[in-house]
Amino acid sequence: MAHHLLVYHYKALDGAFHHSCAGRKTTTHLRDGQLSFIPAGADNHWTFGEGAPSALHILIDAESMDAALGKTNKDLRDVFQVDSDPLRDLAHRLRRELTLGGITGPLFADAMMALLGEALRSTFGEATPSDNMADANVSAARDLIEAEFSRQISLAELAEVCELSQSQILRAFRQKFGTTPHQYLMHRRVKAGQSMLLSDDTLPLAQLALDLGYADQSHFTRSFSAITGVTPDKFRARV
Repeated sequence: MAHHLLVYHYKALDGAFHHSCAGRKTTTHLRDGQLSFIPAGADNHWTFGEGAPSALHILIDAESMDAALGKTNKDLRDVFQVDSDPLRDLAHRLRRELTLGGITGPLFADAMMALLGEALRSTFGEATPSDNMADANVSAARDLIEAEFSRQISLAELAEVCELSQSQILRAFRQKFGTTPHQYLMHRRVKAGQSMLLSDDTLPLAQLALDLGYADQSHFTRSFSAITGVTPDKFRARV
């Protein structure tokens, strides 16, 4: 297959788990929260035990992951039972995004791809030295967010204006500004939202949300509340 497969077993099955890949057979008992990984191109076969397991299957396009990391990843090995806090945290965040209908936007999705790729490579690949991004110029990425925060911005765009890979811009931006591009974008939108709420007390929140680049009013309210601690309505009522 052309995709890497990461399986997050948030509710593991009862009984034995049988798996075969590349001529090897594995029999084990999974625990809640463990993960399995099958790299692209690997033949594999699963046989489940008893019960009704619940798992999140994450397919990662191999070429897209290579592009996000700026390098090929042909050395990834298959592992059928692993504990990894970074991967578990990313899987939790992806699962939550799915429950919200994927409304967070492309910058979040791109960042998750880059973070997931880095975590997969560090967990299932050969160790490689990390790039030092301390001297990278990422001001152009910040300037793009400042100028065009009300539209959907992708991590690929930010990487292109800085002439970096997506994983490099993610690390460099965090080192420079202490936050991710997506978090910076969310704070910038909320800051603009506060100004709009103060300047026009008749503007409907639904229209304000769309003007700021949110999918809908509920998305704006969640983001605003998470950053300021109050809802837009309560913020407007205070002034």
